Order: sequence, then structure tokens, then C-alpha cells
Amino acid sequence: MKTEVIYSVRGPRNLPEMTWEEVAEALKLTDLIIIPVGSTEEHGPHLALSADTIQGTEVSRRIVAKLSEDGIHAVAGPPIPFGVSSELMDFPGTITLTPTTLQTVIREVSESLIRHGFRKFVLLMPHDGNFGAMYSAAQELAQRSDVRVVVLNWVPALKKPLTEIYLSKQAGHGGEGETARVLASIPELVHLDRAQPYHPKKRDKLEGDEPMHFGGGVLDPPHGMKEETPIGSIGDPTVATAETGEKCYDLIVDWSCKVIKRHFGL
Repeated sequence: MKTEVIYSVRGPRNLPEMTWEEVAEALKLTDLIIIPVGSTEEHGPHLALSADTIQGTEVSRRIVAKLSEDGIHAVAGPPIPFGVSSELMDFPGTITLTPTTLQTVIREVSESLIRHGFRKFVLLMPHDGNFGAMYSAAQELAQRSDVRVVVLNWVPALKKPLTEIYLSKQAGHGGEGETARVLASIPELVHLDRAQPYHPKKRDKLEGDEPMHFGGGVLDPPHGMKEETPIGSIGDPTVATAETGEKCYDLIVDWSCKVIKRHFGL
């Protein structure tokens, strides 16, 4: 089998890409670390299973770069590549953890980093299925008087501006937005020739009748994604562009940095 370079990524490097000496040097400047909690799950026939983790990792790198422009040092932490994805197990390749297991993983990864000297934690949520486990893990970690934890879910704050820049005017699992962001990060893992639009039948909604990760007040976990879409994606990924992905990242990172600076007093 012929070997090839599948893709390359842009820095700044995250913690797993650093040597222990580089981490030690970084700790002399900061105790702030940004940890994306992603997933390995299907995102339609056109996106890699790591789509959520790719987006979270990209946001963490860009947050570190943008904070550095203001003289604020931070470390892009280790991406957690598995999440709570039970409703997607009908699609081959998806890996799921139970919420309890993910909560333990987040806590134990954080405890290791605390031992090394990190004290300010930002947990990024690129996969909405992780919401409950991240919330609970943050509550546990926050019991330590020497540790601060902030969980960032950028969807509610940016739902309107993000949908305004989508050509399809619609967000969705594996749809235009996610496809555009992966195109802006690792285009080699996007197969637009396989992308298909799919729009489930619309249902009437009550006021606030949206999932909590969208800013609503309802939790109604689906039993299986194939009930919603047979191809595993929702929306129209065929119109996604790297330019749209860059606009998405600019909005997400700008909001995230403002929140981090405010909540940590930086």
C-alpha cells in the first residue's frame, strides 16, 4: 500500500504535540488551559468521524493565538476524542462513552493537569451530546478552592450570527456549518463529492422548545439518529465553503476570548 501525507495542521501546537520541557516552560507563563471535548461519530457520508474533535481542536488553537495578541498566555490542551454518541451507533465507526465515563475522563485528565500546575480550565463543547457530562465534571472540579472551570458552548450566543452567514440559512448535524469549519481546518477530510442535502420534516415548536445546548429548555434525547436522517447528516453541506468556515471560527473565537477574559479577570 502506498503511503501518503493525509493532511497537515496549523499551530500553535497543543499539549500532546509539545515536549515535557516545552510544557514546563509554558507553565512559567500561564496556568490557563483550553480543552476541547469532542467525539468520534458519523457526520454523514462526506465528513470524517473526527469532525467534532477537529472543530474543537481548531477553536482551542485559535483561542490561544488570539489571546496571545493581547499578551495573554494559554495552552491548547489535549483534545478528548470520545464523547456521548449513543444515538449514532447505528452508523459504523461511531464510538460512544456513557456520560459517567466521560465525566470521569474529563475529571482525571484535569486532575493530571492540575498536578502539573494548571489552575484555570476552559472546557470547549464542540459536541452537544457531551453537555451533561461536562456540566457535572465542571461542578466536581470547581469544588477545589484552587481551581476555576468554565464550560463554553458557543451555539446559543452565536446561533443568529452564524445562521446569517450560512448560504443555506440552516444549521444541522454534518450540515453546512460543520462542513465549512472542517474545510477551513483539514479540507483533506471533507468529501464534497459525497455530500447530500437532507431536510427532515419540520415540526411545530413551542416557545423555548429547543434542546438546552441550543439555548432552549427541553431535553429529549433521541434513541437513534436514523429516525431523523437515513444518511446521518441534516442540512445542505453541498454549499459549504472554507470561507464560511473561517467566518464561523472568527465569531466563535472572538466570543470565546471575551468570555475567558471576563470570567478569569484577564
